[in-house]
Amino acid sequence: MSLYAVPEGTNIEATAQRTDILHFMDVTPKSAEKSEEVYQQIGVGCTSMTESPSAETKERKYINEKSKRKNITSYSPSYAFEHLLMFNNPAVRKVYDIYKQRKTGTDAIISMVSVDAFEKAVDGYYPAYKGNYSVEVSSCDDDDDMIIKGNFNGQGDEKMGWFNPKDGVWTTTNPVTKQNTETTGNTTGKDQSEANESAGS
Repeated sequence: MSLYAVPEGTNIEATAQRTDILHFMDVTPKSAEKSEEVYQQIGVGCTSMTESPSAETKERKYINEKSKRKNITSYSPSYAFEHLLMFNNPAVRKVYDIYKQRKTGTDAIISMVSVDAFEKAVDGYYPAYKGNYSVEVSSCDDDDDMIIKGNFNGQGDEKMGWFNPKDGVWTTTNPVTKQNTETTGNTTGKDQSEANESAGS
């Protein structure tokens, strides 16, 4: 046993800011090719974007133990959002159209990438998570500037990968190992640690 030794030059009290977690919505026109994905950052006009992983649990008590064990069995993630109704913003327009046109099923689903920009970038790419979400608008009102509120509800598992916020490019090819995580498994966290070590050396 031993005490954790803080690596030289590492500030373990560094705290991620809200501005270090970025969100980008896929606003690719239906006529575009799959390779021509277009992403719009959710930022200006968005006053709240709160993630709830909503872990679901199951409890068991074994006959030789006095206390129960609680295990995580699944997740039901969602994002609660509030955004000014900026009608020329493609991401906002996409959400508004789903709500106003009363779309359902797959027509009410958007794709979104969340980026951990507090991590070390590798060739401009940060660890990121891409998922599909159903749009649930709860209200659209206010006394002056209209505000649209609701939830983005998770649809199945998210994909782990990397995103370049400057160029708007998503990839599942690891910038450190050059391997595709869709075929080699999700190892983003391990590879990010390696990237951090490389950046610090």
